[in-house]
Amino acid sequence: MLKIPIGTRILQKLKFIDVRELYDERMCVHRRVKTEFKQGNIGQYVQLALGITDNRGNYSAAEHGLGPRILSSSPKSRVFKLAQQLYECKSPKQLPDVVSQTGIKFLKISVGSEMAAMLRPKTFWVTNVRTIWAHLLIKHADDVRKANEELELYRDPERTSEMDYRIWSEIHVKLDVALTRLAELGKEEADRQKVKPGTFTYLWADAIANSLYEMRDRM
Repeated sequence: MLKIPIGTRILQKLKFIDVRELYDERMCVHRRVKTEFKQGNIGQYVQLALGITDNRGNYSAAEHGLGPRILSSSPKSRVFKLAQQLYECKSPKQLPDVVSQTGIKFLKISVGSEMAAMLRPKTFWVTNVRTIWAHLLIKHADDVRKANEELELYRDPERTSEMDYRIWSEIHVKLDVALTRLAELGKEEADRQKVKPGTFTYLWADAIANSLYEMRDRM
């Protein structure tokens, strides 16, 4: 189990009115994602779910330009089938196996977990560089240098793809503990700043993590 300190000072640097705005934007995109998915609009869903038509649909894919690369190697119908499998998944901890078995090139845990979270935000959490860094920042008691150093362990270019996937799978399975705690800490700070916190725990934690990551170079 991931050990997290009781409190953190770093969240006091955030303007939670901005965090709340980001959360609301993601909730709007979640509703669009789910509508396209439920209506079976494969093209529209996939473009949004891979952050192509709106980067808020999948920050993990949009940040690295992965959407077009994924679609250049796999048809939209295959990505949509993965979405169906994720939507029907009984446990979020099964996600690494589901994504791996699908075998879509360039679509790994970060993009897959964000696809799942935008479909079922009450159940799935996002495991990407931003959420992992937020966890590490709290784990290391606001020490940005240590968080940055440990983050590099998840971006080691010398590892094989199989080893890299195993490491990301392990952190994904555990990250719900960290994100739940981050959401709780964020609620406390939002209350202090007289801002209404988000009600979907994982998307609320995701908004906090994104806001923290955007400040990384200024900390």
